[in-house]
Amino acid sequence: MRLGTTSIALAIIAGSPALAQGSRYELVPEPDVRQTSTNRVASAYVIDKKVNQFWICTARYNFQDLTSNDGDCVKLPSDVGRPSLSEAYDVRAVTGTTSISAFLPVFWFIESTSGEVQFCAVQHAGLCVRMNLP
Repeated sequence: MRLGTTSIALAIIAGSPALAQGSRYELVPEPDVRQTSTNRVASAYVIDKKVNQFWICTARYNFQDLTSNDGDCVKLPSDVGRPSLSEAYDVRAVTGTTSISAFLPVFWFIESTSGEVQFCAVQHAGLCVRMNLP
């Protein structure tokens, strides 16, 4: 009897909306960092699964001139092809293979409920760029 009650309780908990709900925002970084004449550039895509919206976030940074470090997120037009998503979906990127970059490693972070984005280049302590979705 006790085993049956425990099994029913676990089934109820596993099916509850609190556990079934995933994160609202997902972040998929591009696998490379590009070098321009003035800085380095890294990009990532942000997906808001609740409203089915996509952004591209771009961080621009320079190790020698920290005042030039900035970034922004731009909403992609709604006619860009996309699936119908909900917060229960899990996102995985297909990145393929890239050559080893001297600018790596870099890290992208996203706060999965608010959508706040941060980019950090670990070759320089404290070099992080914060961005917010518009």
